[in-house]
Amino acid sequence: MATLREYFDTDLNKNMSVHNTWGIGNSESNITHEIIAKIAQAYDANAKFWSFYIEEGTDVNATINALFSSNEVRQCILSSEGDGVVIQTGFSDYSEMASSETLRFTGRIFLYIDEILGKEYRKQVTEHGLALGYNVIIRDKEYALKRSEMEKPLAFISHDSRDKDPVVRKLVHELSKLHCPVWYDEYSLNVGDSLRSSIEAGLKETKKCVVILSPNFLNNEGWGKAEFDSVYTREILEKDNVILPVWHEVSVENVYEYSPRLADKVGLNSSIGIEELARKLANVIKNN
Repeated sequence: MATLREYFDTDLNKNMSVHNTWGIGNSESNITHEIIAKIAQAYDANAKFWSFYIEEGTDVNATINALFSSNEVRQCILSSEGDGVVIQTGFSDYSEMASSETLRFTGRIFLYIDEILGKEYRKQVTEHGLALGYNVIIRDKEYALKRSEMEKPLAFISHDSRDKDPVVRKLVHELSKLHCPVWYDEYSLNVGDSLRSSIEAGLKETKKCVVILSPNFLNNEGWGKAEFDSVYTREILEKDNVILPVWHEVSVENVYEYSPRLADKVGLNSSIGIEELARKLANVIKNN
C-alpha cells in the first residue's frame, strides 16, 4: 500500500514543480533535521503553492513554527536568492509565453507529516496558519491509510527488500503517475522469506504480480523452483499471464538456473528506463 512519502511525490503531479531540501535548525542555527520543500506551479492559473514533506521522528512543532516564520515561505521561493531557475511555457516561435516569474503565491500550504497527529492537533495547526494568512492542509499517516483503503490496487510488486531504493520505489512512483496503483511494501522479501506465500497473499487482492528478478531476488534463500512452479501452475489453470517478470541486472543463464519456465517467460528489462518500464507495465495491467 502507498506510503505518505509516495503520495507527496505523486500528488499534484499535473503541475510543474521545483523542489529543494531544507535544513531546519535550532536557536543556535544548528541544523537538526531536513525536510523536502516543493513549489507547485500552475501556469494556466498564474498561481503557485507549497507542499512540504516532514519525515517521521522530526520535531513537528518546531518545524511548523520555522516554516510559518520563514521569509522564503512567505514569498514562496526556494531560497533567499529565488528558485534558481526561470521556467517559460509555450512555443518558442510564438509571442505568448507563460513565465514562472509572474506566478502568484495563493497562500496554500500542504504539509505531509509522516506521523499520526490527531484531529485536534491538525485543527490547531490549520488555525495557526489562517492567523498568518496561510491556507494549510495537513496530510498525515491517517490520511495515507484512509486514502489507501479507497484506492483498489491493480497489481502488487514482489521483490527483494534490498531492491526497494534502486528500483522499486521509483517504479511505484511512475506507475502512480500513470494512475496504476500497486501494492509493494507487504510483498517485500527478506532473506529466507517465501516467494510463494508472498505471491498467493497478493493475488487474493489483485490480479497481477510484478516480480523484480534481480541478483538479490534470485539469491534469496526462500525462493526456489518448486515455489515458482506452483504459482506458474495457477497461470495455466486460469489461462492468464498472472506474473509479469522484470529483469534487473540478471542474465538468461542466471534465471534459467533457478527456473527454466521463468527464463522462457516474456518479460521486461529495467535497462529500458524506469519511466518506459512503468508505461509498458501499466499498459498491460490496466488493459487486462
